Amino acid sequence: MLKKIFFWLAIFAAALMFVFLGWAFSQHGTIGLVTVNGTFQKLFIILGVFGLILLGLALFEWRMQSRKQKRSTNILSTAVRILTVLGIAIFVFGFFYVGIIPGTLEADQTPQLLIESGSGTNGVPNMAVTYRTPTPTSDTLIWGSDASDSTLKETTPTREHIFSLTNLQPDIRYWYQIDLGQKQYFNSLPATGEPLHFAITSDAHFGSGDSQNNLTAEMLQQIANPANKYNLLFSMGDLVEHGFTDSQWQTALQAMSAVTETIPTKYAVGNHDTLLGGLSRWETYCDPAGMPLQNGTQLYQRFDAGNVHFLVIDLEWSAEDFNAAQSAWLEQQLAGIPKDDWKVVIGHGFYYASGANVDGWKWYDNPETIDKLTPIFEKYGVDMVFSGHDHQMELLQKDGISYVIAGTFGGALDTQRTYISPESVWYSSTNFGFADVTINGNNADLVFRAPDGQAINSFVIPKN
Repeated sequence: MLKKIFFWLAIFAAALMFVFLGWAFSQHGTIGLVTVNGTFQKLFIILGVFGLILLGLALFEWRMQSRKQKRSTNILSTAVRILTVLGIAIFVFGFFYVGIIPGTLEADQTPQLLIESGSGTNGVPNMAVTYRTPTPTSDTLIWGSDASDSTLKETTPTREHIFSLTNLQPDIRYWYQIDLGQKQYFNSLPATGEPLHFAITSDAHFGSGDSQNNLTAEMLQQIANPANKYNLLFSMGDLVEHGFTDSQWQTALQAMSAVTETIPTKYAVGNHDTLLGGLSRWETYCDPAGMPLQNGTQLYQRFDAGNVHFLVIDLEWSAEDFNAAQSAWLEQQLAGIPKDDWKVVIGHGFYYASGANVDGWKWYDNPETIDKLTPIFEKYGVDMVFSGHDHQMELLQKDGISYVIAGTFGGALDTQRTYISPESVWYSSTNFGFADVTINGNNADLVFRAPDGQAINSFVIPKN
């Protein structure tokens, strides 16, 4: 009887390995992880081989016991027992580590001022104040300007709070107030044709031991400073190191609140954000499901700021998430934008880039993204394409399109490039910082800035 119990425990432990692997590969982004990251590729292979070995040894032990070969069976049984315990321990540790057990989200979250998809009235996109409370509550938000105010009341208690601010007028100082608390002031976007000023950056990697998030905080203070007059902030992914670790999200969002409470913000999703079940956390914190959606999905969408049109796409590890649905959406959106308007594409993954071979993958000119996306950009006359993923600053230009890489928001900088892209105009892997962009008329002023706000290099980008 005891032998049967041990046998089925071994089978159970082997099955747990395959359950874990099956779960991992069912998660958003895992295919890209295994394709690009050689370390995880080896890890998953080891777990699969471990499960097969344990299964094979358990069946072999059962056969040996039936033949009553006692000495050989004792040695084999000891090995199977050890591997069984190890297999169960790996499974339990793995699920605890990625947060599936217990799998909870933190109790609360600081309010953020997020940009909704689509077009608002008066050439100004709608916005939403989003936050979480420790327990379900029915909150009231009052918002307005010096001229008038409005009151929004929730009728059902909830922990996920979303208040849409609509019919905004251009270049007006507004405020919002939650349950008669402190007023938070923000400016709506400028009128169509007026200069539009935004900061854009990527790859803070909160939670990584080698990130320099003190510099991230310094950059956020520069962006939040009213004297610098930023209209928008874009964060292009990899805000955290492990998307499945909720404490990293809390640290990141608390740091980001220096800007996101009062400057309209848009997030793009990165590969580390969605790592092994992290997608649900990214969606909860960065683009809650209750926000109105005029086009696309939570992961890719367009919004319009007058004659400047931003298309935020889902491009994480490489091009594995750029599926037929997203491709059709992108073409449809670009086709509907007037030729003389600005078209700006924002996503995590890069296209043309300089870089090096790291962990078996070439972190430079990516043939997958180049082949799948750049023909679309060229067909519809996209003006600028922003990305991160590579932890460097770089400007590249190809067929009238400017490709900007700004993956220097605090994550460890990349090693010096060993490959120089033929499209490269300027490159640096020695500076943390962010990109500062002002679109004005038929030109865009692009400034790469250090954490203290000092200009590292600047360029004038003509409209395509």
